Amino acid sequence: MRRLLAAGLAAGLAGSVVPARADPGSAALAPFLDAVAACAGRPDPTLAVVGVEPGQTALSREQAEEVRLALESRLQATGRVRLAAAADVVRIKALREGTTGLSGVEAEAQIRAAFSGDASVFLVEPRRAGGTVALRLQAITRNAACKATSEPVAVPIRVGAGVADVDAVMEGAVRAFAQAAPQAGAVEVCPFVAEGGHSTCAGALTDRLVIALDAEARSANRILKGARLDVRRRPPGTACSGPVTARGRFLTDRDRQSWMEVEFQRDGAVLAPTGRRRIGVEGLGCDPTPRPFLDHLVATAQTDGGRLAVGAAATPFSAGQRLEMRIEARAGQSLYCWVVAPDETAFVALPVRGNPASLAPLAAGDVRRYPRGYGLDEIVAGEPFENLFACFGVAGGLPPELAERWLAAAPGPDGAARLLQPPEVLDLVERIRATPGVTEAAARIVVR
Repeated sequence: MRRLLAAGLAAGLAGSVVPARADPGSAALAPFLDAVAACAGRPDPTLAVVGVEPGQTALSREQAEEVRLALESRLQATGRVRLAAAADVVRIKALREGTTGLSGVEAEAQIRAAFSGDASVFLVEPRRAGGTVALRLQAITRNAACKATSEPVAVPIRVGAGVADVDAVMEGAVRAFAQAAPQAGAVEVCPFVAEGGHSTCAGALTDRLVIALDAEARSANRILKGARLDVRRRPPGTACSGPVTARGRFLTDRDRQSWMEVEFQRDGAVLAPTGRRRIGVEGLGCDPTPRPFLDHLVATAQTDGGRLAVGAAATPFSAGQRLEMRIEARAGQSLYCWVVAPDETAFVALPVRGNPASLAPLAAGDVRRYPRGYGLDEIVAGEPFENLFACFGVAGGLPPELAERWLAAAPGPDGAARLLQPPEVLDLVERIRATPGVTEAAARIVVR
């Protein structure tokens, strides 16, 4: 009797329980997990969630980690997968080393085990929209024979307190300028300066300031009053002058927080300064890292190893050794090479005026040695230095104006190459990179 009563009571309680609602975020991953299971050949695959690519700029480092953990939680909530410690192996390694000690072999085995899942999951194409990021999960099996990609998944992200919106800062600065100098008819926009080196965020912030000034120039209030405002952007590296100028600085502190400041000047007097403002750069599509000039050139180059490759014959070269660079064209293109120094100056190396071998386009598969392959005098390493041998490859050649500028600085039978100063170097980089279809390749020339 007691057993019957207990059974009836249990059945009654079971009937009264309201089933838990499935997490809609986890439920949306079902088609993706079906595809992953089919790829892995098992219903309960082990996944190594690697995270977003290190070079992406949509998310800060902290936000990227937050997104990875959120998606790991969603995957776990499905009950269909197990997770490997791919992204956390560094933490585990540090813990073990601090307690039991790890040999090199043991550390290597641990790293391999952390990535030993049936598939690695990458978070790709992150796109910010306010406090949310949308991205896709992409799983690739261990043997790279199968891939599964999810539909876009939205994940909320946090924006730190005190982080100002870049456009709001720019618009506020422009409004304050318009009030302080209502009669100004033109403004020269100086390129933002990145403190501690070169950063692509300096160019992105210059773009945003130009956009804010252009909006002011086209505002209904100015049009009705007939108060014209000409906005002129100065090229990188050039002196910024004029009755009214706009100047900005960008910097990144030790905690990887980004800051900017903008000020307008009229005849040397400061107008409408913003002061230093902490900003979020995730939506700018730029890399805030300040780099030395040569590193910046390499990091921002439009490289394509399938079309053009450059390498040094030795790394490093020793004093007295013959300097030689190897150039390999993997597609037909005209070649424009120069040697760039850390102080932002440069010498044109190729083509050489009056040298048919250097002026002729390279065919796919051509391999040349510079300088011997062009019939030029040998170059022998002397004092220690570090420069960059960089080449632009352009199918059909540079536009006539740019090609003329380049050849005007090139060496020829009657003399050496002209030393290009920083403003011209920066301007040429910007203009050549804007040429459709341009490819870049570079290699360090290091003499010890």
